[in-house]
Amino acid sequence: SLGSHYYVGEEVTQDKAKAVHHWENAAMKGNVLARCNLGNHEYNNNRNCERAVKHWLIAAKMGDKLALDNIKAVFANGNATKEQYAEALKGYQ
Repeated sequence: SLGSHYYVGEEVTQDKAKAVHHWENAAMKGNVLARCNLGNHEYNNNRNCERAVKHWLIAAKMGDKLALDNIKAVFANGNATKEQYAEALKGYQ
């Protein structure tokens, strides 16, 4: 995706702000990968687990296995609630 290209600087100058902008636009149009990428960015770069889980919940409900696995991992680390993990599991199925 264009956002991913900007994020890593592949074929364009690296610009994480532009990456997030493109992911946000794509996520609002229903792109599940963009939604998961936003969660990953929030968790890994902004250290905002709460926002990451919100993005991953939406992606998991859209059928994204990686988002579900991410919620499972942060739940195991105590950074997501049992209810959030249960909601993700229910939505994924």
